[in-house]
Amino acid sequence: MSTADKSASAEEPQAPSDSAKRRSSDMSGSRRSSFAKRGSALFAAARASFVRSRGNGGASVERLRGTSGSKYEGYANIHRGEGDFDAFNIFSFCCGKKSELYFVLIKGFHCFVFENEDSKAPKYAIELINRKAVIQPSHDTIIPHVPHPGAAHDTGYTTVHLETSLGDVEYKFTFANMENTATEFCNAVAVASNDASAEKVRERLGHDKLLSKRASMKFANAVGTAKAKDQPDAPVTSAEVMAGMPAVNTGTI
Repeated sequence: MSTADKSASAEEPQAPSDSAKRRSSDMSGSRRSSFAKRGSALFAAARASFVRSRGNGGASVERLRGTSGSKYEGYANIHRGEGDFDAFNIFSFCCGKKSELYFVLIKGFHCFVFENEDSKAPKYAIELINRKAVIQPSHDTIIPHVPHPGAAHDTGYTTVHLETSLGDVEYKFTFANMENTATEFCNAVAVASNDASAEKVRERLGHDKLLSKRASMKFANAVGTAKAKDQPDAPVTSAEVMAGMPAVNTGTI
């Protein structure tokens, strides 16, 4: 072998041995396992804090976000029920219901509604299984009195109805027209609803234990189930008010 051949042979990288590959694989697996255990421990502590505070802490936006993030985040004016806030303002006011600005986050199977982005826990959560979000025409959009964070005074707005599978309106969300926020919200609702429906099917078939879920996803679903009980009651509609009024006697005496 020539001197050049010997030099080239010496410079050629040697393929790692099988034992070296196994050691590398074992180390990677060990690191992943360590991160998973650490994440599970953190969310277990957060869940304990959430329970101790009776749902008033331990579930901040950052905590629900986790390491995998959320499907959607943003500000929206939220109105409960079918009735229009402006049209039925007197009924909304007397019943303590009003369209307010909240911070919204979608993760797992729920839409979480926070007072603001710094809240320690969501005010309530909305189950998204069998729900659909429908963008409304511009003439049906509710214009908020106060601009959303980051929105200019001439920014447009879009209202989205969150409906049941039967088409009943449960909530109205109004978003500032910035970076297709309303469209992103609708897409996130569709994904969450499909995921929740698929999970129900797996549970019925007894396959729900076959897929391992992220600790952050388990935590989000547990918080969502608990906070769904805190949803506001639907406001009284004009039809219900009229139906409750005594009939007017128009007969002659």
